[in-house]
Amino acid sequence: MDSKLGAAVRLAVVPSRRNRLLWACSMVAFGFQAMSVLVLEDGHIFEWEVHTTRILQRIPARYEVFDLAFWLTNTIAWEFIPIFGAAFGVAWLLNQRDAALLLLLSFPLHVFAQWPKAVIDRPRPPAGHHAIEGVGGFQSFPSGHAEFVITFWGFLAYLVVTHSRSTRVRLAVTMAWTVLAIATGVGRIAIGRHWPMDVLVSYVVGFGLLSGLIWLYSAIRAAGHRDRAERAIVPPADAVD
Repeated sequence: MDSKLGAAVRLAVVPSRRNRLLWACSMVAFGFQAMSVLVLEDGHIFEWEVHTTRILQRIPARYEVFDLAFWLTNTIAWEFIPIFGAAFGVAWLLNQRDAALLLLLSFPLHVFAQWPKAVIDRPRPPAGHHAIEGVGGFQSFPSGHAEFVITFWGFLAYLVVTHSRSTRVRLAVTMAWTVLAIATGVGRIAIGRHWPMDVLVSYVVGFGLLSGLIWLYSAIRAAGHRDRAERAIVPPADAVD
């Protein structure tokens, strides 16, 4: 009987319809990011970004509205550690060890996704630029918050939806994640931390990373099901006459 790890590796590389779809999502996402780096390498800000930022900054009480989204995706704040730890701990205690480890993997993937910051010093929205509010500074591209809300929170939502038998729970979790994702991206623009292009590209990259996590989890889960099925069929050696 093959090991679970060996079976998972084989299932992960089989060109099934599901695998091909997830591979395509990841490749398109990273290709789009690479292309965006070439387009934005001179730090250019498009006029539509300025116009969109001006519109979003008209949202009433925008700082209060988007504070929660900022807190839930701020990976460099100490306050986020309990959230990350709680998600890992609950998955581990529910005997979802593979899911827990992949949740941990989402953080180094998030760090890796920020590589354009090392090669592009795209300016953040400056205060007073075309009648908009901004924090100023550089390294605006990409938006780490917008990517992380798709990668980490998206995978967490996927785990709940996958394992829940309640249609209401699945719908509620999907809607909550969608609202959080939108609020995070819009909020980064509305408070003058990022330009729309920073957020849009980060959304795409986030979905690429999420596809990768789902790909790995699906292979590991399928291997586990196969292993349990084989154990149920093949009797122990000491039970054979």
